[in-house]
Parts: sequence; C-alpha cells; structure tokens
Amino acid sequence: MLFSQAGHRLLAGGSILSLSLLFAMQHVVAQGATQVLTPFGYRDSANVHQVPEGYELIRMPDTHIRMHNPKTGDYTDFPQPILANQQSVPSTDNRQRVPFTDKGWITYAFWHNTSTNPISYFGTDWNVPPNPTTYTGQTLFLFNSIEPAAEDAILQPVLQFGPSAAGGGEYWAITSWYVVGNQAYTARLYFVTPGTFLGGQIKLIGQRRGGNCSYTSDFYGYSGTTLTVRDIPPLVWAAETLEVYGVSQCTEFPNTVYSLMSSIGITLKGGTTPSVSWLINDSATDCGVQTTIVENGAYHGAVAIFY
Repeated sequence: MLFSQAGHRLLAGGSILSLSLLFAMQHVVAQGATQVLTPFGYRDSANVHQVPEGYELIRMPDTHIRMHNPKTGDYTDFPQPILANQQSVPSTDNRQRVPFTDKGWITYAFWHNTSTNPISYFGTDWNVPPNPTTYTGQTLFLFNSIEPAAEDAILQPVLQFGPSAAGGGEYWAITSWYVVGNQAYTARLYFVTPGTFLGGQIKLIGQRRGGNCSYTSDFYGYSGTTLTVRDIPPLVWAAETLEVYGVSQCTEFPNTVYSLMSSIGITLKGGTTPSVSWLINDSATDCGVQTTIVENGAYHGAVAIFY
C-alpha cells in the first residue's frame, strides 16, 4: 500500500493515472472547501492563525483563545474552538489507549503520563534528514508533541518538508503549532538545511492550583519558533511522530534509512523523573516505514523512525 494526499493507504499496484486523478480530485475538494494543512490534519484557512513574535495565546474561561501581547496590552480574540467527539477508553492502562491522531500519522511512539504531576519538560533532539529524491508536492511532518487527556488538542515543535498552512515548499522548515479543535495557531516558519541539529522542547511554565497549565513550545536557538499557550488543560500524551500527506512512492520520503529521535527527556513537575516505556503504533508500513525503540526511559531515551 501507499499513501494518499489525505494520509489514507492505497492498494499497491494502482495505476499512475488513477493515483493522479485521486490527488487532483482531493486538491479540488480542498480548494473548494478552503482547506489548508496543519500537523493535526486539514483545517479551514479562516481558522489558521499566525502568532507574531511577542504574542501569547490564552485560553479564556469560555474556552475561546485570545492572542495577547503582554507588553503592549494588544489582543485579538478568536472563535471558540469546535471540538470533535474523540473516542476515549476510561482506563489508566496506556496499552488500551493511544493518543488521538490525524489520519496522516503513519508511525509513532507514545507514552501516557498517568501521574497527577503534569509533564514539566519534554525535549527531543534530531537532525534534519536529507531531502526526498522525488518531490511532487507531498508534505512530511516530523515532531515530538503532547496532547491533553481529552485528545482534542496538540502542542508541538514541528519539522516539515513541503507546504503547510504556515508556508513551506521543496525544503525543510521548522516552527511550533498549537491546534485545538478546528482552530490552529502557528509561530514563524524558519528554513533549515539537511544535517542541521534540532532540539524540539515543550516546557511547563505555570500551573493554577491543581488545574490548568501554561506551556511554551520551541526549537533550541530559534526564538521565533516559540509559541506560548496559557491556561489549557494539562498535557499528558507524549509522542514522537512521522505524519505524511500526498506520498505515493517511496522516493518521496527522506533519502535516508531513518531519523533518530534522541536525547529524549521527560520530567514531571517538582523534578520527578517518571518511568517511561514507549509504545509503538505503525498504522502504515509501506517502504519500510516503522518506529523502533532504541532506548526506553525519561533520560536520554531514543526511538528511530524508519523510512
């Protein structure tokens, strides 16, 4: 099987004509619906918002998001997010549950924090892979991320190849995203070259007494990628993910065997080091795509994402 523009698997052996027609139809539908791509699936373009440097996002009491500049006092209110019903199993056994994923997530490792202490730090190091040999407009996302228990939002420092609602094209670029329901927010997009060292990190910067939390997401050394989100539910689902759209042949993946997501560090509030055992979900394994655990644990953990 190979993958459609929407991330669905296609039967191997499909003709080039049929694949091309399918992509063309999807593109027309996406244009007609003004749909644009985020690292949590397609959203209406009117619901994707760029957050200028110096601004923060605040979840207001009625759950709508306010973009606020704490120095000038300027702010903009965005619509209350429409939250889809996400399937949830009432269990603390993370082997019976997986984080909510968009259908573009084809392979990932995940860990569920069942502690009452929120995750205070989640960092991952990796290098920008070589470009794919073939470029047909596909989009690849590679990231570490955290979601809340409701599985209706995600905070993530993202490496992308190809276009997204943040920009991009036939090159690698980085930025941070916060997506909640049908609303998406992105920081500035930065061009990066193959081989560049990256460190994606999500930090807890505050918590109301026993309640909502505030976080930042960014890449080391790229201040413009910082996205600050305040007063949101605690984030409990940690993941290392390859997400793809528009891939129809193996040469559209990076021209390398795998990406090593290394120096994975997870700390809980108060400095506690949790016991972390990564679980794997390989929803599509064409072209050898899969995730393997190199080293478990919350300190210098590592997983390899194969292409």
